[in-house]
Amino acid sequence: MQCKKCGAELPEGANFCPGCGAPVNKPERTQKHKSRGNGTGCVYKRGKSWYAVISTGYYENGQCRRKSKGGFKTKKEANDYIEQLRFHPVREKKISALYDALEPHLEKLSATKRTHYKTAYNRLQLIQNVNIGDLSVVDLQTVVDENAATYYPAKDMRDLLSLIYQQAMKDDYVAVNKAKFIVLPDLDEKDTVPFTADEIRALWADYQAGNTLTGFFLLMIYTGMMPGEARKVTVDMVQLAEKRIVGAGLKTTKRKETPIILPDIIVPVVEELMAGKSGRLWEADENAFYDYWKEMKQRTGCRQIPELRPYSCRHTTATTLADRQVSAAIIQEVMRHAKITTTRRYVHLNQDAQADAINAAFQN
Repeated sequence: MQCKKCGAELPEGANFCPGCGAPVNKPERTQKHKSRGNGTGCVYKRGKSWYAVISTGYYENGQCRRKSKGGFKTKKEANDYIEQLRFHPVREKKISALYDALEPHLEKLSATKRTHYKTAYNRLQLIQNVNIGDLSVVDLQTVVDENAATYYPAKDMRDLLSLIYQQAMKDDYVAVNKAKFIVLPDLDEKDTVPFTADEIRALWADYQAGNTLTGFFLLMIYTGMMPGEARKVTVDMVQLAEKRIVGAGLKTTKRKETPIILPDIIVPVVEELMAGKSGRLWEADENAFYDYWKEMKQRTGCRQIPELRPYSCRHTTATTLADRQVSAAIIQEVMRHAKITTTRRYVHLNQDAQADAINAAFQN
C-alpha cells in the first residue's frame, strides 16, 4: 500500500506515512452542494427583511453591477423572486434619451416654463450621457449644487429631474425617483411691493410722452394680468366691445377660464397697443420685456429696488382695490384666484390705512 501524498510504501497497520507524515485512510472531504450556481443570484438578510440579488455585469471601473429587491419576510420568498430579477434584467437609459422622450409632453406647459426647463436641462450637461440607473442621490445633489446657486434655478433642475425619473419609472428603468431627495438652497426672496400712487402717475406720464410699450405695464396694473399673460395676448383675444380679454390666462384653470376685465381708463391704451398688429401685442421676446422694464423704471424715477418687479403690477391691482374698500370677493374675481387666501397675499395695506380703518370703526 502506498502513501497517497508521497508514494512511499506504508507498513501494514500504519496510521501515518513514515516518509511524509501524512495520515493514512483519511476520510475524503465532501464539498457542500451549492443551492445556486455562480452568477445565478443569492439572498441575504438585512434587519428583518430578506433581499434577492443578481449580478448583471460590470461597470467600466470593474465594480460589479447588481440588481436587487428587498422586503421579503422569508428566505424562500427571496429565493423564489430571483428568477423574476433574472427575467427583468437592468436596462440602460441615458438622461438625454429620457429627456428626448419627455420633451413632447413639455409642449403642454407655458412658454415660460418650457424655457426654464430647457435652461435646467442645459445645466445637467455633466450627466446628460449617464445612464439614469447609475446615478446616486449624491451625484444629483452635486450637479445641482455646482450649477445652481440660488433657489429657483435649483428648483427647476430638481423638477425637471423628477419628470425624467417619472418617465424612466414608467418604462421600468428605475424603481425610485431619486430627484425628490435633492436639497434646495434656502429661498432668500423679499416680498414683492406694489407701486405707489406717484409711481403710477409717473408711468402714465411716460406713456403719454410717447413710450407706447409702457402701456403694457399700465395694462397689467389696471387688470391684474401676470407678465406672461401680457406677453401672450393676441389681437384675437381682445374683445373691445365687451371690454375684456379672453384666452390669455396662464397656469391655473381659474385664470384660464375667467375673462380679464378692461376698465374704461385702459381701453384706449389697449387700442394703441393693438394698432397695426395681427398677432401678439408684445412682439419682442421675454428678454426684451424685462430689459424695457429696467429702462422704464430708470426713466420714470421709480424705486430702484428688487422688490419692485413686473409682478408688482398684479400686487398693485389687489392693493388699490382693497384701499378703495372693494369687497374681497370681487378682488378675488378680478385677480382670478381660486382661493381667497391667495388673494390676501397680494394685498399690502399700509399702516395709515389700517389706522384710518380702526379710527373709523371706534368713533363715538
